Amino acid sequence: MSTENKHIDFGSSMVEPWRAINDGVMGGLSEGEIAWKDTVMLWSGQTSLENNGGFASIRGPWEHHDLRAMNRAIIRCRGNGGPFKMTLETSQRWWMPYAYTSFNPNDDWQDVVIDVEDFSWSQAQMGDLRNVAPSQELGDVLRIGLMKYDGTAQPFELEVASIHFMSAAR
Repeated sequence: MSTENKHIDFGSSMVEPWRAINDGVMGGLSEGEIAWKDTVMLWSGQTSLENNGGFASIRGPWEHHDLRAMNRAIIRCRGNGGPFKMTLETSQRWWMPYAYTSFNPNDDWQDVVIDVEDFSWSQAQMGDLRNVAPSQELGDVLRIGLMKYDGTAQPFELEVASIHFMSAAR
């Protein structure tokens, strides 16, 4: 699926809505849940460092996205308790590297603009690796996600209206 200008609109009418995946899959105690409104997704919860925890996340459906032409992502959102991460997974294996970048919204609706140069690779066992080479490495993104994972235990809330991946041609 070509996604030179991929646009994800959130809301109660999403055909394949996102789902929460929290650190409980690995024994942690963090919580996060999604509430769907007409035109937005409200993700809220509490991260916990107990039991080796520390993350809450929401993930889109597994599907192929060609983001090699992307030069920026724009997230229409508002929130508190950040920072948050946007993740781009290129493997269905949890231990494989994924691309990510951090953003920190405030309580007012805003367009958070993320340059492609801000994405780095991270791996579960090794941590941060290196910057992403999008023209070579983002041709087969399998899942897009958002995470609350910053080494803190705190409540959070993120309301998202859309995510737009823009190509350099625009």
